[in-house]
Amino acid sequence: MRDKELRQEKIRLKEIERKNRLEEEQRLREAARKLKYEQEKLKEMEERLRDLETERQQEIQRQILKEEAEQRAKEEELRNKEKELKEAERERINKENERRQRERELKIEEERQKRIDEENERIRLAEIAQKEREDEENRRMKEWEKKFDEEQRLKEEELVRKFYSDETPEQENNQDGDNLETKTDNENLENKNDEDNLKN
Repeated sequence: MRDKELRQEKIRLKEIERKNRLEEEQRLREAARKLKYEQEKLKEMEERLRDLETERQQEIQRQILKEEAEQRAKEEELRNKEKELKEAERERINKENERRQRERELKIEEERQKRIDEENERIRLAEIAQKEREDEENRRMKEWEKKFDEEQRLKEEELVRKFYSDETPEQENNQDGDNLETKTDNENLENKNDEDNLKN
């Protein structure tokens, strides 16, 4: 009876040991499964984090490229505006230089025309003065010729009267001759003076 109880006790202990072993194995399997699950989840999380980081880096790169493109566009716009401003300034300077050149040319032309007008006026006044001198000379010449002709006429008439006058006394003739000679000398002196005036 006692042996039977011992055998039953051994069997019960073995059964307890087997059951405990199975439960331990089950716990180990569950722990292993949990660990594997956690590792898989961790791996997934790491992959998601890597994907997120990659996406973030890509987004950063896209943003950088976008900003660089915008910066290049702004720089290009600034260069174009600067080019337009320089072109406008160059055009303004060219127009200003052209205006100044036209003003200088106009001033030179005005001065040249002024000199021409002054020279023409000087020539005109000289011609007027020359004409006045010529007119004065012609007037004096005509007066001299008229006077000379008149004197010659008087001389001829005096000579004719003297030649044909038989009734005039000798003394009177002599006196007349003296008067005629004196008159003739005076007339010759006046004629000489007139000729000198004409020469002057």
